[in-house]
Amino acid sequence: MILEVLANVNLAYDLNMLAYRGRVVVVGSRGKVEINPRDIMTREAAVFGVFLWKVPGVEASEAHAAIQAGLGNGTLRPVIAAELPLGSAPDAHRRVMEPGARGKIVLLP
Repeated sequence: MILEVLANVNLAYDLNMLAYRGRVVVVGSRGKVEINPRDIMTREAAVFGVFLWKVPGVEASEAHAAIQAGLGNGTLRPVIAAELPLGSAPDAHRRVMEPGARGKIVLLP
């Protein structure tokens, strides 16, 4: 599963990385997207769009609990690109905005 926060830039790349029967959940985009449908078809994948502001409180709580459980039991394993001290937040922001950035950058206190 890929949680996509900038689909207009990344969705085509996401579909090339996606595993067979994988899913992309789009929670953010700043424009139009052009993709090759075969990238979805050959993987028998799914692309879902979620507008977070419309999610009812109960569903948000259930999703949060499921994510916490997945992180706790190892089912969900985020890709960590770097761990930086909190004072490096400006550098971290530049790094995530660079073309080709992959994985999460974690800021440590």
